[in-house]
Amino acid sequence: MTPPEVILDRWVKSHARPRVRGCKGYVGKLNLDEVDPPPLGSLLSFVQETMNTALRAESANASGGVDHPPFHFDYIQVSDGTKNAHAFQHDGCSFIVVTQPLIELLWAVSGRLARSPRILQLLGVKGTAARTEGVHALFFQLQLTFLVSHEYTHHVHRHCGRDQIGEAGLWTEFAKEELDGAIDRQARELDADAYAIYLVLSNFIRGGGRKGALVQLGRQHLPDIDADSLILTCFFVAVIAFFGELWPEDIRVDSIWQLTHPPAPVRIDFAIRVARMWSGQNECVSESWFGAERLQEIFEAVLSTYAGAMRQGWDAHVAFFRGEEGIKYNRRLLDSFDTLRKMGGAMVVASTT
Repeated sequence: MTPPEVILDRWVKSHARPRVRGCKGYVGKLNLDEVDPPPLGSLLSFVQETMNTALRAESANASGGVDHPPFHFDYIQVSDGTKNAHAFQHDGCSFIVVTQPLIELLWAVSGRLARSPRILQLLGVKGTAARTEGVHALFFQLQLTFLVSHEYTHHVHRHCGRDQIGEAGLWTEFAKEELDGAIDRQARELDADAYAIYLVLSNFIRGGGRKGALVQLGRQHLPDIDADSLILTCFFVAVIAFFGELWPEDIRVDSIWQLTHPPAPVRIDFAIRVARMWSGQNECVSESWFGAERLQEIFEAVLSTYAGAMRQGWDAHVAFFRGEEGIKYNRRLLDSFDTLRKMGGAMVVASTT
């Protein structure tokens, strides 16, 4: 049987690069031995092995009983700086792939967070060189695990193939033209976010990733409830920065309905709802943990790592969604999500209306 790595490399060179819109600069499967800096290559190898081990062990219940070929997660080398992620099936494999420039962006964002005195203070972590490296790696793992889990959801919730972006069956996370989406596609993105949050929190708070996360933070001796709170804080720092970095678009009333993804403030608000529900179901932190004061503190700490223009953009986003048009958009998006859920194409999320 041909290894999935070989199938992916051939697909990039013979199919994606010459035939698929937005893939002209794709070179082939990324050689992790050539990644710079070397510690990033080692971390990417560790994450890939961990992800693929989990995907190979996936049960029918994990995917909702959806029939699909075996999964494989990998990285793509590109020559033109394209930041993207894809979910698709090809030649007996269900692929989840991320381009090298997107990986490098997440690495840079995670490093900026880990070097922020305000973030370290929020976590109660001392800013020694060794500790900063651990926090950097943890933020990167949280962001990349969220991204891969998001793409995984596009597979198992049967989103792939419903939108023909580039070609039928290829789900392209960041369309070259951001305005070729629609409200139902945005609802599917919320669904992918929701299930990804469940998977990430289940792993890092209640699963195999918990011990490693606490070691990276130097807080492995914390009482369980305090450890839950710390990891959840790290998750929100990572995911808020993830959304803010990758979707800093200006909101225009005349185009918001055609976006491929909901704007960042909408996705962050939805992530809070989902994490609150997961926490309640898994006896994690109390409901009061999600109070406005704590969440604002986390949000402000992340924003402090950005330049002034980014802060102004966020303020404009928030102001828009408090207005009449923003409220109308939110209601329509959540109605679309609820319709998708009733059709069996989304996970159940409480209090979306």
